[in-house]
Amino acid sequence: MKDLSLIFKKIVLVFSIIVFLLTAAFSSASAFSDYEKDVSERLYSDLNQEYKITEFKQESLEYQTLKRLEAEIIKKKFKNENFKVHHIDDQLINAYYIGAGNIMLFEGLLQELNTEDQLAAIIAHEMGHAVEEHLTEDLERNLGLTILNVLFNHFTENQYQTMTNAAQNLIANGYSREQEQESDIYAVDLMLRSGYDPAGLIELMKIFKENSHNIKLLEFTQTHPIPESRIEYLEEYIAEQKSKSKSNTKETKKSVEQENKEQLQTEFKTTNFDNEYLHFSYPQAWNLKQEDSLKKEIKFRYKLESQAAAGEIILEDLSEKRFMETTEKQYKFAAVEAEENGFRVQKSNLSNDKINIYQLQLGREDELRLKYFISEKNREQMLKLSFELLDNKPQQQILIEEIIKSIEFK
Repeated sequence: MKDLSLIFKKIVLVFSIIVFLLTAAFSSASAFSDYEKDVSERLYSDLNQEYKITEFKQESLEYQTLKRLEAEIIKKKFKNENFKVHHIDDQLINAYYIGAGNIMLFEGLLQELNTEDQLAAIIAHEMGHAVEEHLTEDLERNLGLTILNVLFNHFTENQYQTMTNAAQNLIANGYSREQEQESDIYAVDLMLRSGYDPAGLIELMKIFKENSHNIKLLEFTQTHPIPESRIEYLEEYIAEQKSKSKSNTKETKKSVEQENKEQLQTEFKTTNFDNEYLHFSYPQAWNLKQEDSLKKEIKFRYKLESQAAAGEIILEDLSEKRFMETTEKQYKFAAVEAEENGFRVQKSNLSNDKINIYQLQLGREDELRLKYFISEKNREQMLKLSFELLDNKPQQQILIEEIIKSIEFK
C-alpha cells in the first residue's frame, strides 16, 4: 500500500508540473504562435518576390485607421499585439490576412474605396480573421497539429513547408463562409467601438457585387464570397447593434443628466441678492464683497470670490454716456477687445421679450471666462457680470446660467 501511495503522489506531482508548464506557456506566449509567425514570414517573402510591397507611412490614412481600430481590440490575448498594414503595388483588387498580424492591401482595392469608413471596413474585416484565429484554426484542422506542437514548436523543415503551402491554399481559395461571417460580425463591432460607421462594410459589398463582371474584382469575391445573404445579415446585424448603441447612449445621457441635476440641487443652495435695483439668487458658497467706485455712473460693484469662480458684478448707468451708450455696443466692443488679447470668442444673444442678454464665452489655453451684458428693454442701466471659472467648469457654467435666469430688475 505504501508503494501505491508513493506512486500516486509522484503521478500527482508530474501532472501538476505539466499543468504548470502548459499554463505558463499559454500566459507568456504571444497571441501569434511561432509556427504562425514562421508561415507569415514565408508567405510575405513569396508575395514580395511577385509584387512590390511597402509599409504605409505613419501619416497615411491606412496606418492611422489601423491604429484607431487596434486601440479598440478588447480580446485580452490580442490587446497588446502589433498589427501591420502592407501596401502591394498592383492593380489586383484584393486584400489578404497572412498571419501574425500582417494585412496586405492591394492598390487596385484601395482605388475602389470612396470613404474612410470603407477603408476601416476592409482593415477591420482582415483583423477579424486574425482575432478569430482563422488561419491557425484551419492549419490545425488541415494538418492535424496538436497542442504540444503549438506550444513547443516541434516541426521539421518539411512540416514548415507543408504548413506554408496549406496557408497559401487557404489565402488563394478564401476562408469558409462561416469564417467570413465571423470576421464581418467582428468588423461591425470593432468599427462601432472605434467610431466608424459599419455601413461602410455594406457599401463595400455592394461595390463588389455591382462590379462582379470585372475580372480583377472577381479576385476579391473569390477569396471573400459575397452571396446576397451576406449583405442581408450585415444590414440586420448593423441595425440591431446601432439600436442597442443608441439605447445605451440615451441611458448613459439620462444617468449623467440625473447626476448633474442632483449635484446642482446640492451645490445650488442659494442666497438672495436684493437691493433697490435688482434681485437674483446665487450659491451660498460664493462670497460677494461690495467695493467702492469713483465713477458716478457705476451704481454698485461687487467682487466675487469662491473656490470655483472669481469675478465681479457691476451695475452701470449708461444715460450720460456719449460713447458706447448701449449694452449691445459694450458687448461688441468687449468681443473685439478679447480677440485682440488672444481669446477664442464665442458670442451669444440670449435676449427675451423683457431683457437684453448678451453672452461672451472666452477661451485661452486652460482659461475659461464668461461675460454677460444685461439690460431691460428701453432702459439705460446695464448689469455686467464677469466670471473666471477656476474649477469644475461644466458644472459652474450650469450654475451661472441659473443665476442669469433668476435676475429680476426692479
